[in-house]
Amino acid sequence: MDQIVIELQKEALNSNSDILNLLRKAYLVARKLKLSDFENWINNELNGYEKFEQIPKYRILTGELEGWNPHYGWIPVILEKTNETITTHYTFEPLSSLVNVYNNANNRKISTEFSAEVNNILSQYAGFDTKFCLVLSVNQIYTIIDQVRNIILDWSITLEENGILGDDLQFSKQEKETAINTPTINHYTNNFYGNVSNTQIQQDTQNSNQNNN
Repeated sequence: MDQIVIELQKEALNSNSDILNLLRKAYLVARKLKLSDFENWINNELNGYEKFEQIPKYRILTGELEGWNPHYGWIPVILEKTNETITTHYTFEPLSSLVNVYNNANNRKISTEFSAEVNNILSQYAGFDTKFCLVLSVNQIYTIIDQVRNIILDWSITLEENGILGDDLQFSKQEKETAINTPTINHYTNNFYGNVSNTQIQQDTQNSNQNNN
């Protein structure tokens, strides 16, 4: 008899398995168990995040500021008047987009553009007009993908530890009640999120373009 929770564990352990299919299978489990928090997390990973406060900690990345020099190309920039907020990237994109970026990166770095407003502020700080971008390591993108896989693995182990297996894609009444009434399952996503308030300058990450740099 097939048990979908055990299937989740096997696929999560296989680094070559399709991460999007894994997410969809986890969505099926969360939906059947009526675990709305985990279902919402999966929806955000599949379709992208809309609000800063929704962004999990593992999607908050740190990059290096670079500016365009007509003689030397893109070069590192250090501005005394900026803070770490300007080098922080909140990753809104669907996981499918991140997988595509990672698979098609020609080198170990990618760049994301700032909004025109933020670029103007950076030009004022620098004392000259030019284009700026935030450079991120491709490894950080892979870390997001890997973290999603780890979360599903850990979640499925927690389900098994509480006697929730799902025989032939079906969950018993007892399994559903256990899932809803067990805080470590029903509120599993509580530890995903950090405080992203009180930010002063943000790059327009939701609509930014990611390009090989």
